[in-house]
Amino acid sequence: MHPHTISASKFSFPHLDTLLFNHIFQTIIMFTPSFIVSLLLSLVISTSATPLDASVIEERAAASCKKKNYGPFKLFIAPEDPQKEWLPVKLIDLYTPRPTNDTIRALSICADPECGRTPVYWTLEDQVLSAVFMDAQEGFKTINMALQSDGPLKFVTSDEQSVRRYRSPAWCAKRNPSATNGLPGLLSAEGSAENFSICTNIPSFGTPDRADIQYKARVPGQDGLERYCSKVHLVMQSIGIVAEPIPA
Repeated sequence: MHPHTISASKFSFPHLDTLLFNHIFQTIIMFTPSFIVSLLLSLVISTSATPLDASVIEERAAASCKKKNYGPFKLFIAPEDPQKEWLPVKLIDLYTPRPTNDTIRALSICADPECGRTPVYWTLEDQVLSAVFMDAQEGFKTINMALQSDGPLKFVTSDEQSVRRYRSPAWCAKRNPSATNGLPGLLSAEGSAENFSICTNIPSFGTPDRADIQYKARVPGQDGLERYCSKVHLVMQSIGIVAEPIPA
């Protein structure tokens, strides 16, 4: 073999001298550390940008919640403007006729008495929010479904065996920082009471005819259409003779 020949599995370069080879080799060595650093940084960035698993969010919400059980209570929306009145929330069927034996409803406000149904009271049990109706079918329950960003707060009514698969503990009773003794309390979800809004497709200067309560609403919405949203709190008004306290 010629002294200046570099062989590979399929190729040979008889005219490449040792000096040129050394130059290429040193260049590769020089850039390899920076390449490795860039690769490691990209891996770190991509890892930190990965959304948290739902179970991780649920665990964090549970860890920060000091009041996982509360009730019975009435539930209202309270606009950010303290001059505006509270409004009782209702549950409105999303599908008519319903496609399955399970009834899916949205948490809403609407002025018409025929619009939706107002629960007699609500309860919070192990961070699951339940609506109780006077005429509820025996053996059936109405509980919250999993939260979805930029979506309505949904509830499902089904028999107690079937409803378990929808169980999504994410709610908590929190003290109201603007009220005496922290009461009436606020409902929070996934650790915050600040992510609720009512949204309409047209500007509303008074109480809208109907508005579903949205979680982490975006403007415009996922469909790209313009909408108008106002922040609200979900207020729990205890119906006990003595209001149930909420720890600080």
